[in-house]
Order: sequence, then structure tokens, then C-alpha cells
Amino acid sequence: MGLENQVALVTGAASEIGYAYVKCLLQNKVKVLLCDVNVNECQVISHKFLKEFQNINILSIKCDVTNEDEFENAFKTCIKHFGQLDIVINNAGVFDNSIEQRWSATVNINYGGVVRGTLLAIKYMGIPNGGKGGTVIQTSSLMVFGDSYCNPIYLSTKKYMMEFTKSFGKKHHFSLHGVRIITLCPEFTAINNCVRPVCKNEMVHKNGDRVEELEDSKNNQLYTKTQKPDNIGKALITVLELGKTGETWIVEDNKPPRLIDY
Repeated sequence: MGLENQVALVTGAASEIGYAYVKCLLQNKVKVLLCDVNVNECQVISHKFLKEFQNINILSIKCDVTNEDEFENAFKTCIKHFGQLDIVINNAGVFDNSIEQRWSATVNINYGGVVRGTLLAIKYMGIPNGGKGGTVIQTSSLMVFGDSYCNPIYLSTKKYMMEFTKSFGKKHHFSLHGVRIITLCPEFTAINNCVRPVCKNEMVHKNGDRVEELEDSKNNQLYTKTQKPDNIGKALITVLELGKTGETWIVEDNKPPRLIDY
């Protein structure tokens, strides 16, 4: 489908992957609402893109995906400003190494934010509610397919997200509201592979040598593999153009994304 003049709402827009998403959307002449708790950074990004590109339509707003009223206000603002909404990208997420203190926040953002964003997308884009249909993209992680010892809370939320997409994206549900729901699982980017030391800190069984052994054994297999953020942005465009509801795509090794049978 053609993306020109469509409108996208992107959560976690101030993150590295969010930045890449927004950049590629703008390159494809999509109008974009940047949503993030760090609205100042969103505004910096907006000004940068306004200088870099011509004839773009971009807006920034503060949005905490754990706050239902604030999240819904982002949808209302988007439709009021742009006149429509076609794409919702649930990208907000955290990778917190203090799992004992912050596990509930991780679940509430990584999984709860996706559920809220998807339900709001159906409310505002769904055909029974007067919308034209649309697309929801969930950002998961390639880590869920590996044998990782890292952050069980993070991994489980990303896994739940995929199950939610698979279930809610079934053709029966799509026939009711006309909103595609798709998961994209990126490999680490060149910057966020800094999770290597975080994983060491998050081991539940902190047993000196064992932690070091696990960290080193995983380092070569996973954490040294990275890809450029722009490749993830390009993958998003491919999935928007080719993806079908309920699907899961992965993007790794700086290659085009590929559909997996999940």
C-alpha cells in the first residue's frame, strides 16, 4: 500500500529505534506524531528533521504509555492536528536492570503500553467506530528467539507482546475492525548492545565465576551482533507495505526483514 500522506503515531519516539522509525516514515512522506515521556528530546528531533527534510508534517507531544488519559490524549491530538490516523507504532519500552525494584514498571510499559496502544488504535481507527482501519506495529526483540540469560522480566514482556499480536491479529478480529496488528523484532543496534554489562548485573544467581562464564559465553553469540538503526527503520516500511495481520517479522544482520512462522 502507498504510505504517502498517511499519519503515524510513534511512541518511544525519542529512543534510538523510535528515531529511526520516524526518519524513515518522513522519508516516505508520512506525517508523524512523536510521543515520548521525554518531550524535550522529541522537540529536538522534530527541529532536526524540519531542517533536514522539506515539506514534512511533524508534531511532538508528551506521552506516558502507562497513563491512560495521557495516552488517549495523544490519539485525540493526532487526529485533531492531522485530520486522521492510519498507523500506530507501539515502540515505548524499558530495559531495566533493577528487576526487583522496577519489575512492575517494566511490565506496565513494555506490555501494558502495547495493550493500551492497540486498544486505542482500534477505538480510533476501527471501522465500527467510524474509522477507515489501519495498522499497528509492535516493537518486540530478536532476543526472545535466543537462549538468553538476560533480564527475564524484559524477555517475558516482549514474548507476551508477540502472543498478544498473534491472538489479537487473527483474521476474525481483523474482519471486525479492519486494523492490522503486526510484530517487528529487531536485533540490537550499534548503540544499544550496551546490555552486555546490564545482563551481568541482572543474573538472579549471582555466583561469581558462573556469572562471568555465562556473560562471556553469550557475548560472542549475541551481544557483539549489531545492526544500523536505519536498517530497522527501513524494515518498518517494508512491514507496513507487505505485512499481514497477526504476523511476526524479524530484522537482523543489516539485511531486509523476513517473515517468520511463529
